[in-house]
Amino acid sequence: MTAQVREKGSVSASPLADHIDFGHLERYTMGEPALTEELLRTFCVELAAYAPDISDPVAERRALHRLKGSARAIGAFPLAECAEWLERMLEVEADEADVLAARAELDEQLEALQDACRRWKESRG
Repeated sequence: MTAQVREKGSVSASPLADHIDFGHLERYTMGEPALTEELLRTFCVELAAYAPDISDPVAERRALHRLKGSARAIGAFPLAECAEWLERMLEVEADEADVLAARAELDEQLEALQDACRRWKESRG
């Protein structure tokens, strides 16, 4: 990451470092610190607001598709993989036990990343 982004703490010390590929993010933002910060802030807000309607499989798939795209763009690849897995399960109308397992895995990823976002925001001041 650039020196300006590291200013308030190194990337390796960032709570988000375990969840986001910062090399990918830097390439995506062309090394622009302000854009990197803005994308991280926006992504963290999006995660906090993520609440798909699981009673509507079409709406849930749409929400998962958006989450998957956002996660890939920012470099949160484990979250993107979980969203994609659940999206596919819903598309093929997989067994309910498999869908529940996929939702549980996604919830775990979301919770860990939401917590990391909270700690990252607190570290930024």
